[in-house]
Amino acid sequence: MVPIKPEARPEASLEDDLEELAVQLQRVNVVLALPEERLLARAPDVSGWSAGAHVFHLVLACDLSLRNAASLAKDTGRLVRAPEDRKDEALAILEAGVIPRGVAQAPRFVTPPPRLDLKLAQQLLDEVGQARAALAADLDALRAAPRVIPHQLLGDLTGPEWVRFARVHTNHHLQILDEVLAVVS
Repeated sequence: MVPIKPEARPEASLEDDLEELAVQLQRVNVVLALPEERLLARAPDVSGWSAGAHVFHLVLACDLSLRNAASLAKDTGRLVRAPEDRKDEALAILEAGVIPRGVAQAPRFVTPPPRLDLKLAQQLLDEVGQARAALAADLDALRAAPRVIPHQLLGDLTGPEWVRFARVHTNHHLQILDEVLAVVS
């Protein structure tokens, strides 16, 4: 497996983000095909989570991120609002395309369960792929969405920023799970 390397791409467009996310999701699919014992093995010197836990987490986060982007494109949902909490440092992280390690702990709602259901992770991954394709099919609505949905740490994000977050966050966890897999192989 070729690891996905960090890459600052501030010039990346919404189309680039969606295409790169598709590549990342294919990579996650390859990882999910690994033997279960390897996916569940831990490398505490690298991460408190196994590679499978990183997969579960990133799939949950992608699912929520793309749902938020879709809600913004449709301008519907409980969390949709006018921008009021834009954070320059958070937007700089998204623009740089790299999440610094150790700056945040995963919120409870995207923390992998103690006992991983890898079949459920695969099902969620398939759904995320469909959501990504649906967003790619209606870029105009996503770009035109005037409102935001708040991220618990990054503040208010637009639809394209939610897609960017999904790509950047997924890359962040793919790098970590590559390191875990290198140790447990």
